[in-house]
Amino acid sequence: MAILAATAASTNAAAAPTVSDAILVYHIDIIIFGVILIFALLNAPRAFARFSRSSEWLQGHALHSVSVETLQPTKIGIGATPAFMESNKTLHDVDESTDSFTAYNSMPELPKHSTVISPGAPRHMPMVSSFFHPIASVLCHRVHDGYSVAQVLLMLGYIGIVFYGAFYKCDTLTDPKRAGYVIMSQIPFVYAFATKNNLIGLLVGVGYEKLNYLHRLIGRLMVIGANVHTIGYLYKWALSGEMAEKLALPYVRWGFVALVCFDLLGFLSVAFVRSKSYNLFFSTHAISLIIFLPAACYHRPACVPYVIAACVFYGVDHLCRAIKTRFATAKLRPLPELGITRVEVPGLNAGWRAGQHVRIRVLSSGMGWWGWSEVHPFTIASVAKTPEGMVLMCKKSGRWTNKLYSMAQTAVYGESGKEVGRDVRLMVEGPYGGVGHTVVSSYSGALFVVGGSGVTFALSAVQDLIQSGNASQVKVIDIVWSIPDPSSLTPIIPLLATMVEQSTSAKLRISVFYTRAISVSFEGMYLPPGITLAPGRPKIGKLLDGVITDTMSVKYGGEAQSGVFVGVCGPVALANNVATVVKDFDVNLRKAVGGVELHEEVFGW
Repeated sequence: MAILAATAASTNAAAAPTVSDAILVYHIDIIIFGVILIFALLNAPRAFARFSRSSEWLQGHALHSVSVETLQPTKIGIGATPAFMESNKTLHDVDESTDSFTAYNSMPELPKHSTVISPGAPRHMPMVSSFFHPIASVLCHRVHDGYSVAQVLLMLGYIGIVFYGAFYKCDTLTDPKRAGYVIMSQIPFVYAFATKNNLIGLLVGVGYEKLNYLHRLIGRLMVIGANVHTIGYLYKWALSGEMAEKLALPYVRWGFVALVCFDLLGFLSVAFVRSKSYNLFFSTHAISLIIFLPAACYHRPACVPYVIAACVFYGVDHLCRAIKTRFATAKLRPLPELGITRVEVPGLNAGWRAGQHVRIRVLSSGMGWWGWSEVHPFTIASVAKTPEGMVLMCKKSGRWTNKLYSMAQTAVYGESGKEVGRDVRLMVEGPYGGVGHTVVSSYSGALFVVGGSGVTFALSAVQDLIQSGNASQVKVIDIVWSIPDPSSLTPIIPLLATMVEQSTSAKLRISVFYTRAISVSFEGMYLPPGITLAPGRPKIGKLLDGVITDTMSVKYGGEAQSGVFVGVCGPVALANNVATVVKDFDVNLRKAVGGVELHEEVFGW
């Protein structure tokens, strides 16, 4: 009987299908590519709507300079009282005790001719989520650490695919080779999601910063897999007594080199290290990701095709970075009330879209011994094709930005005598990010909710809408800005007032809220029409209701409204608050206005 049982077991084992590790992980990659293709196809109509306008072909890809009319640019004043602040205009406050939206100043009525939309106005293509609001509302719900349900499901799905490949008909302890194959299959993806010029982001219509969480997820899975792969073999060799013999083999030593690279990448990229010592994180990342590639090839020749794919992604990214890099002279100006350094680059005045950011490197000894080596991202605060060029507003939030602010405060002597501010050389790389394939000017209304230095996103987007004139379908614009205290508003009032004055084809209202108790009086502060100032935190739901109501009251020559764009830029808590309001907003009003769609620019990615 024992002989028959043994024979039957051996027969069943021989009949059991064998699984090829190489083919299995190849199929895993096919599945992942298929999911990316699905998202790309869902995004294709919006991409087509955007690029159907020839003006979009060269926007948002590379910075350059074009000839513009010689006009006096409107700059943010520094310590001066604007001439338009007449003494009969008082500080406008909002009574927080009332829940009525009418407590806010109503927007001035537009002239009847201003509601005429130019035949060249952009075509509006709603987001896919607008067609499935009940489902999209659930998917947009925020869960742990600011991630939405959709992001969590996507990460769980990715983990499921990787775990399927790792554990399908395999015992990791007795067969650690499978874990190595799974790691190998993820090499192209972890490099692709890490690149600034992200091919996957281009296909799905989002910036690299929006996909960075997937890069971190894949990286952590690979770190875990690499250690499981190594521990499995060490355990196996220890049992068979082959430890010393195996460790002497070159391919095993190269495997340990790759493991060290992985562990450095994993443990030195946690949020604590990134926030406390960004240079340590960056340098170890740069060195380890380069050493890992040849180490993987020497460890196992099967890695070569995957490493080549990663090198293609990495090489194309750096080639695009080189093409997008510009050297320019910039003027630094301090804005003490905002704690911001205003960086003006007149030599670059075109090539970006509203909401995009650039990465700058200051080539000056004033930044310290290693300050020149650091690259930091900042949202562009100005609109393209104006005489003042590109403007950045860099808030003091760390060692590097504090040094930049100190440089801006340095007194120099110019043609007009002693001046504050100085000229520096910059290396500017970009533009990146932004609203993707979304065309803001194709909506009927727009609400921008920003906090602190996040106002740069609203400034560039609204100025772009104003510049578009009747070619924009947006006829109602509302900016909601949260600041610590009213003094932060003072230096930016001239620009805001100019925007209100120039917005002849759209209703523009700017509501500013200060969130801290003030110890000084601001009764001498006067605001021009269209700008209000109030204590407390903004009630986003009522403000959004007001924008939608105003949008629905505008006549479009019989055409239906094309929705309201909601853009938020600021801390994670602010973005979560706005996302919750948009998600839970009244369905009937949402449908009546043509949809409410949200775009987020969150600090700290």
